[in-house]
Amino acid sequence: MDFLNILKEGAEYREAVLELYEEAFPEEEKKPVSMMLEMAQQGKTELLAIVEAESFVGLAINLFGKTDVLLDYFAISPECRNGGYGGRAVRALQERFAGKTYIFEIEKQDPEASNAEDRRRRKAFYLRNGLKETGVFANVYDTDFELLTPDGKLTYEKYEAFLYESLGAEVVKRIRPRKLIHV
Repeated sequence: MDFLNILKEGAEYREAVLELYEEAFPEEEKKPVSMMLEMAQQGKTELLAIVEAESFVGLAINLFGKTDVLLDYFAISPECRNGGYGGRAVRALQERFAGKTYIFEIEKQDPEASNAEDRRRRKAFYLRNGLKETGVFANVYDTDFELLTPDGKLTYEKYEAFLYESLGAEVVKRIRPRKLIHV
């Protein structure tokens, strides 16, 4: 499995990554593609095609701070789902960023949500593939998230500082992060 930067060696997968990005994420959670491309040019983000045997499998978009990384978006192409690609990719990404705090945002568990079963399955998937609960919950983009990391260590304050460092105050003001108290 390879992770190819679509602005460099993975340019041939650019359209596939951008199409999957548009399909896979709710409108309210998406950043403008132009903003992500600009951030990638600045080295603050990387847009990766997940490729196996020269076939496009999915995307991973990481956001960088000095010592921390956030998996901003992750999706496996519909025709590749349930083939083990997602688990292998998540484990490989954790290896890639070993030694850094690698943050995963997942939708908070909510039995009343219209996609409650999808949320439950996603969390189980991440936990099965090496991530641990941190006990930190945040609302970002008007969406409630639970934060996971490979070692289960993270504070809300560190997460918020990461957002300011990587995105800047203007963007953070627009996404309005706030700490949630989990009951």
